[in-house]
Amino acid sequence: PSSASPTVRSKSKSATASRENAWKTTGIVSLRDCNAREIPTKLLDADGDFALKVRNLDAANNKLSTIPREIGNCTNITRLVLSNNALEALPGEVGRLVKLKILICDDNRLKTLPVEIASCRALTTLGVKGNDLDSIPSEISQCADLVNVNFRMNRNLGTGVLDVLADCVKLEEIDVSSCAITIVPARLSNLKSLKVLAVDDNACVETIPSAVFKSCTALTKLSAHGTSIRNVEYIDGYDAYVERVKARHGKIISGDVMIVGARGLDYGF
Repeated sequence: PSSASPTVRSKSKSATASRENAWKTTGIVSLRDCNAREIPTKLLDADGDFALKVRNLDAANNKLSTIPREIGNCTNITRLVLSNNALEALPGEVGRLVKLKILICDDNRLKTLPVEIASCRALTTLGVKGNDLDSIPSEISQCADLVNVNFRMNRNLGTGVLDVLADCVKLEEIDVSSCAITIVPARLSNLKSLKVLAVDDNACVETIPSAVFKSCTALTKLSAHGTSIRNVEYIDGYDAYVERVKARHGKIISGDVMIVGARGLDYGF
């Protein structure tokens, strides 16, 4: 087969050099949709020009099966997106990413999360939707700045995930829809800042504790479709929740029906 001409090779090298210079200048590395099977070694080399300059690494929609331990050299990174790959694990070295605020690993094959993630104390957003998790490390509760977590569609992930998250007192949004949740623990009442709780399609869930309705005073979006919850209107604190939902929507309500539309408010059940 014929090889590329010198001119084509020169243009390719020039384009690569230009891209790498942009990465260095901005700290933003985009490898999304590159059909990549690995993250370029030079990005992670502690002795090179890149590792300490990387602030944002997006390697979504590729064919990555592993993340090198050297990811821990990118100690200034604040956003790491690894969605839609073939990852079964993350290296413990992610714990060295002490400035990491956003970690998104949706739609992989993760079976667990490393205990070392507890060292990511700046973490505010954790997305691991559509993986194979059956538990999460209790140490995640040490990520005290967590605000938004998405564990949707981890089919074997049980109630223990909510017990762990109950200690992350800054949480505002939790999504554990389509998991294996059997009970919503009353300990979630610790989450005074919680605004959104989604437990849809967990068929064994039969109730929401009164303490959650009464103590989670920021809660205005509770979604529990596809559960076994019945007669929720008799749970102490539910009425106050309904009033918060109405106030959030800021609509004129007449008997639960919005005057401005034919559809009633969705209280989540």
